This record gives sequence, structure tokens and C-alpha cells, in this order.
Amino acid sequence: MGSVTVGIWPNRLVMGECSLNALPGVLADLGVRRAFVVCGRTVADGPLLQRVRQSLGARYAGVFDKVVSHTPLTMVQEALAAIRAANADAIISVGGGSAIDAGKGLALLSTAGDELAKYCVDQDAQGVLHQARLPAPKIPHIAIPTTSGSASEVMPTAGIRDLAQRRKLLFWDDALTPDAVILDPEMAIHTGPFLTAASGMTAVARCVESLYSASRNPLAEGLALHALRLLYRNLPVVVVEPHNLQARFECQVACAMSGIAAINSMVSVVHALGHIVGGKYGLQHGVSHAILLAPSMRRMLPIIGEGQRDVLEALGGDRSVPADEAGAAAADRIQVLVASLPLNPRLRDLKIGEDELPDIARQAASDYMMINLPRPMPVPEIEALLRSAW
Repeated sequence: MGSVTVGIWPNRLVMGECSLNALPGVLADLGVRRAFVVCGRTVADGPLLQRVRQSLGARYAGVFDKVVSHTPLTMVQEALAAIRAANADAIISVGGGSAIDAGKGLALLSTAGDELAKYCVDQDAQGVLHQARLPAPKIPHIAIPTTSGSASEVMPTAGIRDLAQRRKLLFWDDALTPDAVILDPEMAIHTGPFLTAASGMTAVARCVESLYSASRNPLAEGLALHALRLLYRNLPVVVVEPHNLQARFECQVACAMSGIAAINSMVSVVHALGHIVGGKYGLQHGVSHAILLAPSMRRMLPIIGEGQRDVLEALGGDRSVPADEAGAAAADRIQVLVASLPLNPRLRDLKIGEDELPDIARQAASDYMMINLPRPMPVPEIEALLRSAW
């Protein structure tokens, strides 16, 4: 392995039970006087928003509670108008990936204004990503995740859906990483079994794809392996014991670790297919990730040779078996894990027709994530992968 640069790391992380109590101190350190909360209706209608408001006290400036999936641009623009009307000087996003991406979008819009398209990620013919660098955001962003899957809270990426142009605008800039993150397991206990399982499997997929990435490196590998170990042990627990704070916390930490690992080594085919399937059928990403991960592992894990034993060990298996046998056993364990969760086990269960698989494979082949594969995967092989999961 040649030179490795670890260029992406989160800002301030506050973790553990009752860590929401640290919010006033975090805001004071950032010089915040009036903080505006951004969330969806589920958070607003339950006890979570009230907890955040109580922690903010006199710093509470208002709430925008209309966050919806895929973070539409018009929604972010509406939220920015509300923030400006409230004369707020900080954003607090509370929720899953869509809420946190909304917070990033607000920081982005407050800086870029009408020049938003200038900062989109663009992919050239060689698959290399390009983007104009953002100026420093004018407003701080504090993220409080309520799920354990997106890892958006620790990553410099964001996706915002432009409904008028019918496309998703992708952004990648260090300036988008939230200024602070609070991982409080009590903020996750109200997440239902399905979303807990689906978001958790997104983090599991992120761990595994980091391990067989073309850009894998020792630091990302260490983070991904331990995160995989924590998720395999705790995800089934929190699905049936939602108020198990220790298990919730370990899932939250594992999710953050998976995000740091993946952004420094990158993911590939499972996530590329997730982009296509999720966008076409309006699915939560973890739904397709859960179905496609085991068959992808069977094709990609042999690339890492002896490292397959480490993957099996992280999943509670015996590392003394031959390497390729370990990889196959690791894929089997992931398949058993998915079967134990309240998720659909096959693509056909998502109402995806078998006749649609060739088109999904063709679209996925051109997704920007595919450049991170450890070896080429032609369209017929992508289609074969899909058929094995159909």
C-alpha cells in the first residue's frame, strides 16, 4: 500500500446518556444566541422536540417541522426564510438523514444563495468528482440524530432533491460537516422497529463496503470492523428492546464510525444500487442495502483475501477457517441477520419486477459510487447480482 491520506474527520462529538444536557454549553462555545430547530412531524409531534426546547431554554428561536424524505430544495428554501424571519444564528437538526441534510442545505443556502448549482458535485468521463469549494458557512449547524443509519452527522456530504429539475443535487465539502453532534441514546428510543432495522442496515452495509473498497486503508478498516462488531451485536437487540439505552448508544457510535470509515475509503455497488432502487421506488435506503449486501459480499470479499477472516470474526464467527470460507460464512451471517429483522428479504417483495432488473443494472453501472469497486463489475454481473437477490 502506498501513501494514505485521512482527510475527513467530524468536528465536535458529544456522546452518551443525557448528553443532550451538553447542548447549552456547545451553543455557548459557538457563540450562539438564538437557535432554530429543523425536524419532521414525527419528532415535532412526540417528546423529542420538547426535550430539545427545554435544553435550549431562552436560546430557542423557533422550529421548522416540515422536513420530509429526500430533502426537497423548495422545503429547504422555505425553512431558510423561517430562520431569517426568526433572526436565528444557528441551526439544530433533529432527526434522521433527511433532517440533517436539511440542516446542511440551510447552511449551504445561507452561504451560496442563488449560486447553489455552482457547488454541486460533477462527475467527468473518467469518473472523477469535481466541485467548487464552498466558502465557510455563515451559520453554525448542530446535528442531533434520532436514528442510527445515515451517519450524515459526521460526513461532509448532502443530497437535496430539486423537484423542478427532477434530479438530486449532490454536495461534498468539509464546510457542510456539522459543527457539533450530540449522540444521546434517549433521542433514539422512539424510532420504530422498521426504521431502526433499515437505518441500522445502512450502517452495516457502509462498514462492509469500506472493507472491500478499492481505496480501503488501515484506519478505515479498524473503524469499520469495530462498528460492524457493535452493530451485529446490538441492532437485533434495539429492534425488540427500543428502550435499551446501552444497545442504542452502541448502535449510534457504530453508525458514526461507519460514516467516518466510509467517507475515507468509500462505498460502491450496494450503495450505487441503493441510489437507483431508492430513487425509482421511493424506498428508505436501508431496505435495498439489507437485501443486496450478502450477495455483494459473496462477489467482493474474496478480493481482500485473509481479511475475510477479520470480517467473519467481527460477525461472531470463527476466524480459523480458510479465508474464502470465512468470506462466504460472513455473507451467510449477514443474510441470517437480515432475516431476523422486520425487513423484506427479497427484491420481489418490494414490488420490483424481474423485467426491471436489466434497466436497474444499467443505471447503477454509471453511478459515481461504482468507481470505488475493487475490481470492474460489468453490467451483466450487476444484473446477475440483482437476480440472485430477486
